[in-house]
Amino acid sequence: MLRRMPALALSFVAVTIGWVAAASALDVTQVLDRVRSATAPGKDMRATVDFEMVNAKGESVHWKGSYYRRSAPDERMRLVLDSPADLHGTEVTLSPGPDGAARQAIYVPSLRRVRDLHADMRGESFLGTDFNYEDLGIQHLDFQQQSLVEGKDPEGRDCIFVESVPQSGWWYGRIRHCIDRKTYLPLRSEYYDRTGVLWKIRTLEGIKNVQSHPTATVITMQTVPAHTLTRITLSDVQYDTGLTDALFDVPHD
Repeated sequence: MLRRMPALALSFVAVTIGWVAAASALDVTQVLDRVRSATAPGKDMRATVDFEMVNAKGESVHWKGSYYRRSAPDERMRLVLDSPADLHGTEVTLSPGPDGAARQAIYVPSLRRVRDLHADMRGESFLGTDFNYEDLGIQHLDFQQQSLVEGKDPEGRDCIFVESVPQSGWWYGRIRHCIDRKTYLPLRSEYYDRTGVLWKIRTLEGIKNVQSHPTATVITMQTVPAHTLTRITLSDVQYDTGLTDALFDVPHD
């Protein structure tokens, strides 16, 4: 005779089955919408930022500065470096352009000039780090194919996997995201080149609840063939601080 399953266990199974069914019912567009909301919560955000660059020999250097972001529908971003001394005052901004397209620009005070970053330049390395300019802003990749796939990440976490194939002309041939089923944060993203070689790995760690928003405080980008990595650590994170338009103005020459 079968033993009766305890009521608590039955409830747990029912809730779990219902949750899994609800998750599996989502299509790729709905999942990506939730990812966008999870990675840019609140009306705006500001934080202190620390860049750590590690070369193939394990040697590292640090940059420090401030990061500001405003969420949709008026998405804007500004990164200002305070140290080291030779990069003090360097700024990267992303703001709406006059034609409605986003404008990315970098201001280097030592050169006293602003460099606009066009679509064919955003794949360039940001000041020699493992991040490119597109990684630091709001992603504008156009995709010809996106799909949900099953699987676990290398750490055994049960994720929602999204595989994306960018339109021809972009520097990545395929991107694979491991998305946390609870927070919808992309905990691990793998970037493959157009020959299928794993080129970069981005991870989100140090997840903390900040003003009720699950927030990744450590973002690491590893360039696999070069054996280098760049780690961004956020501290003093604040949401909904009322950032003004003037803060995101593109610097002048």
